Amino acid sequence: MKAVIRFILLLFLPGTLQASVVILNGLTHVHQVATANARVQGTIRVRNENAREARILIYRQDLLAACGGVAEYPEAGSHPRSLGNALKTNVDERIVGANEEYEITYTAQLDPHKVSTGTYWQVVMIEVAEPVKEQPRAGIQVNSKVRYAIQVVVDVGTYEGPRLSYENVVFDKVTSKQGLLKVMLKNNGSFASRANVVLEVYDTSGNKLKTTEPNTRMVYPGYCSTYEIPVSDLSKGKYDCVIIADTGKDLFGSNIALQIE
Repeated sequence: MKAVIRFILLLFLPGTLQASVVILNGLTHVHQVATANARVQGTIRVRNENAREARILIYRQDLLAACGGVAEYPEAGSHPRSLGNALKTNVDERIVGANEEYEITYTAQLDPHKVSTGTYWQVVMIEVAEPVKEQPRAGIQVNSKVRYAIQVVVDVGTYEGPRLSYENVVFDKVTSKQGLLKVMLKNNGSFASRANVVLEVYDTSGNKLKTTEPNTRMVYPGYCSTYEIPVSDLSKGKYDCVIIADTGKDLFGSNIALQIE
């Protein structure tokens, strides 16, 4: 008898698996409103790329990333800046026909008595009810359910650039020729920010040797995001490096020494 392993896989980039349903208009939706009694509305466009119909489930959860911890998805309303029950979708379940595109509509009516200046957020989870079946390997068949977490972000009031701080920087050696720099950034402000992090590497004479590819993540107020930066093609030795976090409004830098052994 073949064993069957079932697990849930969170997807933040479409195309990681051959999923039958894909998101067409991005996994982060940002709205800016001037006052706390505003109403926001948006759409999430999905497409079934399979030759048969697919059933999708739509529900809402919070997204938390405590510094030093992993991302968690508790029930809506678990923290003061959750959109809570204010965020609603037009459907909770739907059959999407073969090759059909469908727009899920969401709305959020903010409560001026509970909302102040800053960012409020939540995620709309879209789960493909039918698992993705992979080819059996060594008598084991793997069924992977696919869920997309679409971040809905509402900025209330005049936007202010966040105060970012470097909470932790760790270099892990992966192979003899490649390492992984893990940079934990904390948002000490009231507004969320999409921060782009790069690493500049210099030799002992001050000559720039390389700049890593941009790595962009959302950093929410009071929480952290950890950036993983691959570091490769460096000979053994000591290097002076600069980590730069760019929010589009401000730059936050930190100097580190990197020892390649």
